[in-house]
Amino acid sequence: MQRLDLFQFDVKLYRDFDESTRAATREEVYQSFAHLLRNSEDGSIGKLLKSDYVFVNGLLATYYGIEGVSGDEFRKIKLPAGSPRGGLLGMAAIHAMGSDGVVSSPVERGAWVLRHLLNNPPPPAPPNVPQISRLEGQVLTSRERLLAHQEEAQCASCHRKIDPIGFGLENFNAAGKWRTEDSYQMKDERGRGVGGRKTWTIDASGAFHNGPKFSDYFQLRELIANREQDFARGLTEHLVEYALGRPFGFTDDDLANEIVSSARSKGFSVSEFIHALVQSKPFQAK
Repeated sequence: MQRLDLFQFDVKLYRDFDESTRAATREEVYQSFAHLLRNSEDGSIGKLLKSDYVFVNGLLATYYGIEGVSGDEFRKIKLPAGSPRGGLLGMAAIHAMGSDGVVSSPVERGAWVLRHLLNNPPPPAPPNVPQISRLEGQVLTSRERLLAHQEEAQCASCHRKIDPIGFGLENFNAAGKWRTEDSYQMKDERGRGVGGRKTWTIDASGAFHNGPKFSDYFQLRELIANREQDFARGLTEHLVEYALGRPFGFTDDDLANEIVSSARSKGFSVSEFIHALVQSKPFQAK
């Protein structure tokens, strides 16, 4: 959650994403995880990838366009069919962290999914990433601007892996609200609009690098939800790092395998990941 407080959101663009809303989006993440931890029967980590419910209070329900919820208390609310909410990919906090407070960042979002959901982190960005000077002054869609980076050899290998996933999440604006259109306008140093403005219908289609295609956000979410095993392994490695107070290393592979195996036998229950870890010799000898 570190990035959530990094940016001040442009109040002219996102009037309803104030500090109260930001706090509510953070609490949604915590409440969702706590529910899985405390309810072993409904506690599969797969619910973090996709679920048919959300934990919201009145403020966040209004922000999400969910009717019939009032008050400050967070509660479990069943979602209607076809809702983009439910699971981490439906949470405003996740998408707000994948922005700079003004515009969404397909690169940040795609890298986050690879790193935290699919256990396939992209390599660090190379130093001195070239700026594409020929794009100066051009009014382009986010996809057009990023695809131009793939023409640079040192950028292509990473962006081919990251960008398609980020494009699949573009239906969420910088503050995590659902949208079907986006726009761009050149601005001067004072932030005043200059030149032409371009509006486009969001194209959330794409394909995993060397993997399956998806036509929209909903298909992307389904493909990610089907990779619960990858998510389980990544979650385990992060838990081991936290519990042992050091980076995960190759010598921890056996421990991670034991934890994943134990959790799998209990339906990938969140509590079982932690239970298996605290019973392990490395943890008890720490």
